[in-house]
Amino acid sequence: MASLDKLAIRGIRSFDDKQISVIEFFSPVTVIVGHNGSGKTTVIECLKYATTGDQPPNTRGGAFIHDPKMANEKEVKAQVKLRFHAANGTRMLVVRNLSVTVKKTGLTMKTLENILALADSNVEKGGKRGAISTKCAEIDTEIPHLLGVSKSVLENVIFCHQEDSYWPLAEPSALKKKFDDIFEATRYSKALDSIKSLRKDRVADLKADKERLESLAKEKAHADKLRGRISDLNATITGKQLQYEETKRQYEDLVKNNARFYESATQFRELYVKVENLQQKKEHYRQELAEAKESVQEVGGTDEELQERLSNFSQNIEKEKITRNRHEVERQDLEDELAKTRRSHVELINEHGELAAEAKAHDRRISEREELIRDISDKNNIKGYNHTPLEREKVVEFLSRLGDLQRRQRSEFDKLQTGRNSKNDEHSRKLRLLHTELESLRMQRGNTREQIVCLRSM
Repeated sequence: MASLDKLAIRGIRSFDDKQISVIEFFSPVTVIVGHNGSGKTTVIECLKYATTGDQPPNTRGGAFIHDPKMANEKEVKAQVKLRFHAANGTRMLVVRNLSVTVKKTGLTMKTLENILALADSNVEKGGKRGAISTKCAEIDTEIPHLLGVSKSVLENVIFCHQEDSYWPLAEPSALKKKFDDIFEATRYSKALDSIKSLRKDRVADLKADKERLESLAKEKAHADKLRGRISDLNATITGKQLQYEETKRQYEDLVKNNARFYESATQFRELYVKVENLQQKKEHYRQELAEAKESVQEVGGTDEELQERLSNFSQNIEKEKITRNRHEVERQDLEDELAKTRRSHVELINEHGELAAEAKAHDRRISEREELIRDISDKNNIKGYNHTPLEREKVVEFLSRLGDLQRRQRSEFDKLQTGRNSKNDEHSRKLRLLHTELESLRMQRGNTREQIVCLRSM
């Protein structure tokens, strides 16, 4: 429960601006007694000013502050300081400062610094004080909430000025307005009107949301169909990729087998050439042996002739050596030419074997390529490639058509993938928005129901 603690007044009405007058309030009742003009009403006016920010009637020109002429000053500063306990038990302090200045045209009043703060119990001992606000409008709104009563109750009941105390005898329209302000009756009628308007808006929004949900359900069904079609296309593409991988593996196996066969054929050709060379050398040695046997013969003649020939043997030997060397050189040249011719012959034989093997492998690859073209054309419904042999132009045309088909399928797949992703993102975003709006509507509906129950219970 809220309660007042102390009130400090300086420079208000008859209170001097040079010293501070402190009034302490006791529980449960504080009685203020004094002569007329001693300041009893000023205490109530200061309490009302401290809590609501409203000055007494007819005091806007500076009459609420101590008269500067009596103080013999050109400017008088006033202060109202109130310490109270809020409804939650917190000790609070509100300070309001005013000043009035004497000018040629008259008195000019100003509102100076205002403070609403937490009143620390150790402030006299150097403790800290936390300021809540320094704005007049915020302070005027915050203090009634802290005291737990409305501003109308503070003005018309608790701190009612004696000049305004006859309001219960006012005319019915003004009286009704006073009672409505005190008991806040208009707040409930405004709340009911607000609830009705809010319910009408929510019903319209709910209807629109239902229609939007039906539209989204149709779009979701269409998206599911597209998703199924995309899954089928993905399965087809996967099957084609598997078929391509299998064909590629078979092709690589054939390339490896061809390489092994070519290596074996090369080794066989080398062995065959070596055997032929050895046979040729053998035949050559046989011929040289037969020629040597034919060239060796018995020398005829008398002893004198043989002696003469023996004496001239060295000369003949030299002549024969020269002749033999010449013949040896000629023979060596012929053998070199023959060896060169044989090497050329061997190289030509090897080249012929390689070309023959490559021709067979090429024919086999052409046959396999035609078979693969027929299979692919049958599977993809491409006409005009079932005959054999296929010309080069036909093969180039088939590869071009197959590339176009693959690009079209890839383009269709990319378009479907892009459309599906964009649709999924849009549907997810719309679904999240609808969920958010639905949760907000549910919370508002729950709050509205609670307000209706509270209003009905009151």
